[in-house]
Amino acid sequence: MLISELGDYGFNLSEAMELCADDEDIYKEVLETALEEGREKIPFLEELMTAKDYDRYIIEAHGLKNAARQIGCDNLSEIAKTSELAGKAGEIDKMIANHETLLSEYKRVVDVMAQLF
Repeated sequence: MLISELGDYGFNLSEAMELCADDEDIYKEVLETALEEGREKIPFLEELMTAKDYDRYIIEAHGLKNAARQIGCDNLSEIAKTSELAGKAGEIDKMIANHETLLSEYKRVVDVMAQLF
């Protein structure tokens, strides 16, 4: 797979490239890091939810929101934002309800990035 094909999977390449100084090599490095982190963070988010460590989950959702935006995954960023804001507002039920959606999209993004490498 080529970087240019990521747009077919919902990646906002123009925004991501702009954040990476329009340098494809930098973007590729950022994607590689995001892939490694995703493989670690998905099970970690599952652990946090199982342990009901909602404060830490909110922190992780915040980080994911920003990281997803940096690689051009606007949909994942918005889903993470929903979880973050729900948690911060004390709407834990809403955050819990959004958890599977977040994990599903995060896994999809990681799978797409894995195809690139």
